[in-house]
Amino acid sequence: MNSDDKPINLMESKMLILNGSAEYMLTNNEHVQGSRYGFNIFVKKDDLNSQLADIEKYLVDRGWDNIEITDNGLIENIEGINHAILIEAFKKAQHEGLSVVVNNNAIESN
Repeated sequence: MNSDDKPINLMESKMLILNGSAEYMLTNNEHVQGSRYGFNIFVKKDDLNSQLADIEKYLVDRGWDNIEITDNGLIENIEGINHAILIEAFKKAQHEGLSVVVNNNAIESN
């Protein structure tokens, strides 16, 4: 259910998806400080420009900096996704407005 207690139809829900990378800044065991990791972000609202500040704040609040968005697109519905983790992220973004999936392995630097 969403905040209006109306069911969300995942088959008809457009979602903005962003791909990019960011540098991890914290010193815990979750990721290596100073390394870059790729990410996918699902955003419920499809206007990227109006969402950039919220996306940056979301990532910075979680220890990410030097954020680069390299690609973006619109997913028409959940049927366009075939990876279990990305499906869960899509569903989470439907309820919370935004969801991020970070790759477990750092990007190799050349």
